[in-house]
Amino acid sequence: MDKSAQPSGPVTPLVSEKIHPTLFIALGGTGMKVNIRLRRRILNAIWGGNNQVQHISDFPLVQFINFDLDSGEVTQDGKSVKTDVLAEQVAFTSEEKIIEPLHLSKYTHSIDELNRHREVAEWFPLTPDKIKSLGIDPSKGAGQIRALSRLYFFDKYPTIRDKLRDKVARLLNNIGTQADKLKKLGLEIDPGKIRIVITGSAAGGTGSGSFLDMGYLAKAILKENNISGKVDLFFVLPGGFNAFNTERVQANGYAALMELETCMRGNPLLKHWDATDNLFIDTRPYDDVFIIDNGNVAQARTENQEDIYEMVSDVLFTDFTSQDFANKKRSVAVNQNQFKIRSFDVSLPQDYGSETKLRFPRAYSSVGQAVLDTQIDARQNVRLNQQVQHMLKAFFGVANAEVTGNRPTDKERDEFLKEQLTITARTFTDLPQFLSRVELTQATGEFTHYQIADDLLQVEGDNSVIAQIEQKVEVLFERLQNGGADKDQWLTLVREIQQQLERDTKGSSIDSAERNHEVRIKENRQKRFAQWTREDNLPEKLFRRLDDDERGGLDYTLALVEMIKDRLENESSGIIPALEKNSGRFKELSEKLESSELAREFERLKETTGKGLLARLSGKEKQADTVISQVKDTLRDSLLFYVRSVAAREAAQLLRDISDWLGRKESVDNNGRPLWNGFVGRLQDGRNAVDHLLKGIDANIAKIKASIHTQHATLIPLTLVKNDDEQSVDSQQVREWAKDAFKDFGGSKTLFGKLQTLEGQEELLLKLRNKAVQQLPKNSPGVDPLTTALAALTPDEQREKFRLLLQRAMPWVPLNLNGDFEIHKDLYTCLIGVQNASEFSRTYGALLAQCLPQGTGMTASQIQFVESGMPGKLICYTELSGFPIPALTQLSTYLASYRKESAIIPLHVHKRISQFVQPIQFNQEQYRQFAEDFKLFLHAIALGILERLNNGLYEFLIAKDNFTIGDEFSIRQSGFNSIHRTDITAQVKDKSLRLDNAQVAALVVLFEDLSTNAYKAQKRTDEKGVSRNFAAFPSKIAELLKNEYLARLNRQAPGDAKKLVETAEHLMGQWGHRVEGSLADVYHEEVDVNHGEKLTTCKEFFKEGWLENLFKQTDAAPAAGIAPPPPGAAGNGAPPPPGAAPQHSYHLSVSGTNYGPYNTQQLQQYVQSGQITRDSLLWREGMAAWMTAGQILELAQLFAPAVGGPPLTAPAPPPAP
Repeated sequence: MDKSAQPSGPVTPLVSEKIHPTLFIALGGTGMKVNIRLRRRILNAIWGGNNQVQHISDFPLVQFINFDLDSGEVTQDGKSVKTDVLAEQVAFTSEEKIIEPLHLSKYTHSIDELNRHREVAEWFPLTPDKIKSLGIDPSKGAGQIRALSRLYFFDKYPTIRDKLRDKVARLLNNIGTQADKLKKLGLEIDPGKIRIVITGSAAGGTGSGSFLDMGYLAKAILKENNISGKVDLFFVLPGGFNAFNTERVQANGYAALMELETCMRGNPLLKHWDATDNLFIDTRPYDDVFIIDNGNVAQARTENQEDIYEMVSDVLFTDFTSQDFANKKRSVAVNQNQFKIRSFDVSLPQDYGSETKLRFPRAYSSVGQAVLDTQIDARQNVRLNQQVQHMLKAFFGVANAEVTGNRPTDKERDEFLKEQLTITARTFTDLPQFLSRVELTQATGEFTHYQIADDLLQVEGDNSVIAQIEQKVEVLFERLQNGGADKDQWLTLVREIQQQLERDTKGSSIDSAERNHEVRIKENRQKRFAQWTREDNLPEKLFRRLDDDERGGLDYTLALVEMIKDRLENESSGIIPALEKNSGRFKELSEKLESSELAREFERLKETTGKGLLARLSGKEKQADTVISQVKDTLRDSLLFYVRSVAAREAAQLLRDISDWLGRKESVDNNGRPLWNGFVGRLQDGRNAVDHLLKGIDANIAKIKASIHTQHATLIPLTLVKNDDEQSVDSQQVREWAKDAFKDFGGSKTLFGKLQTLEGQEELLLKLRNKAVQQLPKNSPGVDPLTTALAALTPDEQREKFRLLLQRAMPWVPLNLNGDFEIHKDLYTCLIGVQNASEFSRTYGALLAQCLPQGTGMTASQIQFVESGMPGKLICYTELSGFPIPALTQLSTYLASYRKESAIIPLHVHKRISQFVQPIQFNQEQYRQFAEDFKLFLHAIALGILERLNNGLYEFLIAKDNFTIGDEFSIRQSGFNSIHRTDITAQVKDKSLRLDNAQVAALVVLFEDLSTNAYKAQKRTDEKGVSRNFAAFPSKIAELLKNEYLARLNRQAPGDAKKLVETAEHLMGQWGHRVEGSLADVYHEEVDVNHGEKLTTCKEFFKEGWLENLFKQTDAAPAAGIAPPPPGAAGNGAPPPPGAAPQHSYHLSVSGTNYGPYNTQQLQQYVQSGQITRDSLLWREGMAAWMTAGQILELAQLFAPAVGGPPLTAPAPPPAP
């Protein structure tokens, strides 16, 4: 439990000065709508000066649960999913939702089926027949039937319990693991504290039916984990829901208030949800309850329920935005607890005694908050985002739609091809002389050739395939001519040379793996491709273009690549088709040389064959030498044209591979834009990432502008006085800012890599935001835009703004301020959070005081100015602490609807509705009737007319038939119905008129026992430490009956009255007996824990002369001493134990967290369950320090019989050791 919630004690606990991690639980539609708005505020805010949260999961201080029976998707009133830029981000995720179907037939198919589920059967008020008659369909929500929501809670209990455990664990885990993120957001938290805030309405079904169980469970989960925490309820009344079945929502509201009032008095609604659980169920479900409606104490009213949702979400959100403001709220809450532990006493008519009172706890609070806002933070956030957007565009060269000037030229393209791909053109003129003698189809003349093909002919060092072929040909033919071979063999030897050269050049069909010239050319192509596509080569060169300030950028580079691809691949003018055509030309030349020229030369060589003198004389030998030289040249040229053909083909393939590496269009996106793979795809991914960032910033700007234009009743806008220093910045300056921000990254290549991850994107955006923050116009020192905006108003305009502010900041709850509820100024707290608080107080404090609404009871002394640290904004938060529920003005209207609707449907979450107290203050005549009915009830029990059944109901006999009247609680809350009242009154009158003196004396004793034993007074200690007995209403009524019978006895037997009473006391065990089970008939907060059962008269009591004879026998007994009690008297009389210890209120410390106060009966229960041992630390008023339970003398009986009684109020313990 939050130590700030403890009452004052011997040592004041230190108040935390850090923000508390919070679990928000949204119940039903109201809870959802409040929390959706809270999530929207978290996403819209700037944290830590220049950070914005993109997803709720990135905000470590909060966790959410959305609990509902209605699965309908809603974002926020007035906003559609299509137009709401934050719809997706603010919507609850599936992991946060508990929205599942309720299979009602599982419980309601039959009574037997319901009884199988014992935890449900003991409270569920809807019978199968009633469900059918109401036509209930749980798939459409709780349908304003509260019990369905509670059934849904029980049905999903394991899921709910585990979800709460998980969320609490995550909050604790975030404290340690998210330290860097918290620091970045500028948040400092209290690591040992958790707050749980539950929001819902009293009017509907889901929230109204589940809020008590959810509160008990939330407290149990915190205690299970020994977590110091606080569970608060923000409870919206039916006032704003009158358009939705008015009488039903009002009836639901009244039923919910009855149950809330009962539970906040310390009467738990349940023992457990699951018998196998070992959860500690606290006596009260909430530490603080804030009641909210659509009207406030200053008579302001709104018909738009969204205003209430906005106000409540603003109250919750402010606890995170301003640490000082939140700290002040918590410290004030400690002081205001003194009013919440008091009670509101309603005196009954004087006939029942001046001290006979009914008590209502003053445990309730309400809040209001309004804001004067220039919205400078939002407007500045828009400017920050726009600057970041401009820097992104300028740095990456992303052009606006209207800017198209920065595109590459053909010259720039050709220079890039020449420098990076060695693509230079020349005219190929080295054609063979035989062209005129053969018919050619491709190589018909000179043509353009490219250096890249020649480059592929280069091998290791400066050598080339051309040179190798030429050298090899020369060597082989020289060897042939000088080798001494017979010239007749030359033709055969030349053919062998041809085969060898072709094998060296083209490869062998036998051994295709040998490294011939063709293979080497292909290897060159592969090496060249690997070399060019290495990250430090072409990619580096292209990224340099992207980073070029003058002639570069993302759009420029993408265009350059597309132009390069076109230059390479264009069918009519591309380099690749040209190289492929050249390959064909060279191949044709090679084949013609081999097939035509070389064959002709072989024929000539054949003609030169012959031997002897005749061959020499005829000149054939000389002719052979000439022909062999021509064969050599022809064979060489054929091979050279062949390798040129291969080189041109491989060059074309190389450029095609490069083009493929650059990328190809694969498809189009939804906008019809081409999607690329390869390097262009890489650039496109970068471009898309930049576009994604730009769109994200656009969305941020849109959502901030939407928040600026959102209006609600508690937001009072102020016109911002614009700064003349805000001037547009040229694009070059913006690029310089971006370059400076990114200088540590090393260019676009690195940045593009970072753009592919969320972490990298956040890092880049943070750099840009930091730079943008540095460039924002600086506010003049000491000048708050708020004060500037106020100064621009006329005095009347200022007064009107402050009037609206204070009127709408008053607590939003309709209270009767003129009754006897003692709603005075000390119950109010008014905090005004503003920058330069002391200066603002001096300037505007007096004017604000003049504008306070009249009739609220609050004065200017309750206004406190608190430093908010938020320029341009003033927050006015007002809290009213310690009012009783009867102060609500609408209760009588709710009660009328409750009575009407209760005849149609079960309104409560328990079938025994009599256990729930009436939260309304009735008039004196009504209280007189209630008192008379309860007096009649006790009277009828005493006379044996009413008998208690095992189920707690009382019945009476009339006309030989038994009729039940309800239990004691129902008589307390509603009295008798008129028919029963008449019949019972007649029977009581008939019996009481025929009583003799002994019977009257016995009834004096009986009612004395009821007053002092059955309704035994509590010993209560006030805040000053003064103890006294507090006799509650039933004790007073019993005392009144005793006095009436004592007066009658004094009239009937004036001289014997005292003796008759003493005799009656002595014989009580013979003429009376205890009403079995009646210990359970009381409200625990009204009686001592050691109270006894009721006493009633036995059957013989009314036999004529029976009691009188018993008295006479006693009188005739010897007076040697006091007669021993008759058998069984001690057990029936149930006297208090001798030497009973004084009754105190104890506080319990578990792991440094304080719980309590608890009376001794509660302590005994915890001892029996093993939750408290002799070593447990306890403290009560009067003790100087904490002690173990075994060290406290008066608790010696704690570990045997239970003792103790609950004081209504008690001082707080010292801090736990």
